[in-house]
Amino acid sequence: MGNGWGGPQGRDNGGGDGPDWAAMADQHERETRRRRQLRVVGGTVAAVLLVGGVTATAVTVSGSSGGRNAAAGTATTGASARAALADDGSDPVVVGTAPGASAGPSASAAASAGAAASPSGTAGGRPSGRASAGASSAAPTDPLTRISSAATDTAPLDPAAMFADHLTVGGRVWTRLTTASTVPCWKATTGGLGDVLAPQGCRTMLRATYTSGSSAVTVGVAVLDSRAQADAAAAGYRGQVQGLVPSGHTSYCTGPGCANTHGSVGRYDYFTVAGTVKPGGNTADATAAAAQGDFAGYARGRLLARGQ
Repeated sequence: MGNGWGGPQGRDNGGGDGPDWAAMADQHERETRRRRQLRVVGGTVAAVLLVGGVTATAVTVSGSSGGRNAAAGTATTGASARAALADDGSDPVVVGTAPGASAGPSASAAASAGAAASPSGTAGGRPSGRASAGASSAAPTDPLTRISSAATDTAPLDPAAMFADHLTVGGRVWTRLTTASTVPCWKATTGGLGDVLAPQGCRTMLRATYTSGSSAVTVGVAVLDSRAQADAAAAGYRGQVQGLVPSGHTSYCTGPGCANTHGSVGRYDYFTVAGTVKPGGNTADATAAAAQGDFAGYARGRLLARGQ
């Protein structure tokens, strides 16, 4: 009977060798409470981790967005600066990275944004808008066109301002001896040149004489009203411009015998005569004759400069 179903009851009453059911129930209750506590703690930790992950993600996204915005802002500023540089007509200023530095994401974003901000289409490195504005306005007059008419060629005509004090020609320094403006034109000519200029309405003859030693070259510029008149006078050229010297000096090249040249540009005819200021009048001079072609080129250049 000691091994029957009545044994545990006998142990509960302090007798027999059966299981201690009360102790087992207490242990089961303790384990249940511990598992419940672990589930609560685990849920709390998971919730904390979940919230932390969401926060970290939000921070990361916010940081990336801020970086993009900063890059775009930099690009906009750069584009504005380039537009200002292009707008004032100044050259473009290229700002590069320092030696050894690498262009980071912001630089790449700035370059892309800058390209997007730039006006579509460029001409010669400048915004197309500027080119369009230029196309809509009157095109600048070229120098030759400007000096082909008295209506557009309005700058003062002063031989002292037109011709430099000193010129180096053929390795020699030539010094301007004197200048003059002669009206009417024929008074500064000889050999029939005045008869060619007068019918075309020549207004005045500008002259300057340069000397190097005893060699002398006089440059003359006949001022007319139009290119057509200057061309007509050049086509009928004969005679020469007279050599010019200050009052009291021995005259030179006032008649045939001196080398001379002539040309035409715009509304002007230009001439040279080359000789010597030694006593003798109309005497040829090899040094002056060799230099007068350069003096003629100089006169042509000075006239074209009026149209700049």
